[in-house]
Amino acid sequence: MNDQKPTVLVVEDDDLISEMVIKNLKLEGYQVEAAHDGEEGIRKAKAVNPDLVLLDVLLPRLDGWDVLTQLRENPRVRDIPIIMLTAVSDEKSKVQGLRGGADDYVTKPFSALELIARIEVVLKRAGKAGSNSQGSTREQISARKGEKIYLVNVDDINFVSVQNNYTYLHTNNDRLLANYTLAELEIILNPGRFFRAHRGYIVNLHQVKEIARVGNAMYELTVNDPAKSKIPVSRRQSSELRKLLNI
Repeated sequence: MNDQKPTVLVVEDDDLISEMVIKNLKLEGYQVEAAHDGEEGIRKAKAVNPDLVLLDVLLPRLDGWDVLTQLRENPRVRDIPIIMLTAVSDEKSKVQGLRGGADDYVTKPFSALELIARIEVVLKRAGKAGSNSQGSTREQISARKGEKIYLVNVDDINFVSVQNNYTYLHTNNDRLLANYTLAELEIILNPGRFFRAHRGYIVNLHQVKEIARVGNAMYELTVNDPAKSKIPVSRRQSSELRKLLNI
């Protein structure tokens, strides 16, 4: 097996999206190069010879379709796997990309978990998977507040909640908008540490201060945070909680 961690070239002109993608790739152990327009993307591809290119369609100076065509026509880089990133979701555009030589097509908005999964599949198919895999769990989670993206240590997460279809990470000092759905975080977070207490909550069991019985086989968790937040445990999860904590 190839021990070299794969290198991904991200060609994306939106700084916020580019930063989010790059940080999540680095969390997964990938080496990352970046370009912010089509011409720079072609130059970087030739200079770096990455294992995979993430290529936005709507780029300045030279759009993604032209970049795709030029890369596929150049003998030095034509075999590099390419995943197209775009806000265009119609079937015609997908067909255009795949017929033009793209290996996959991801429509914005996308989740980081979906994108990483697509990358892993394409690299494996191309025989370039390397040894980047670190398992599904991780020690940092990317989240946003305003225009800034933060890497939050999982130990600092007291609980995760869903409010109005948005997923938030709650720490002692802040509430940040996660780049993942609750279901995705349930996969990513260490199951020995984090517990899906309710359909709208995941709680860090290391941050639980008190467990109270509030009904027939029903429980409520009090978090060790300044607000003494209360996390309900659904009837379905109550038995799992009892097994987990031997209560």
